[in-house]
Amino acid sequence: MAVLVMVRAVAKPGRRADVVDMLAPFVGEDTGMDGCSRIELAVDAADPDRVVILEEWTSAAAHKANLAALEAAGGLDGFLALLAEAPVRTYYAPLDR
Repeated sequence: MAVLVMVRAVAKPGRRADVVDMLAPFVGEDTGMDGCSRIELAVDAADPDRVVILEEWTSAAAHKANLAALEAAGGLDGFLALLAEAPVRTYYAPLDR
């Protein structure tokens, strides 16, 4: 079952542009990650340091496996170094209409 993942991140002061630049290559429908259908990126209009990453995955398991592989390879280190606090991930089940 498809899953939507929302990642809320707070960049260190003045580093939002760096976060956006780092994530930009993954935005869109061709993410290059197995099981990931698309990634969207949004910034908070009222708080210049807040960024939201919206991801669509084939399953929560696919997302968690990709995340674990990235962490093991150190692929998140640069991203995490730009953040003021740990990102918050929330999994959502899309509603059929």
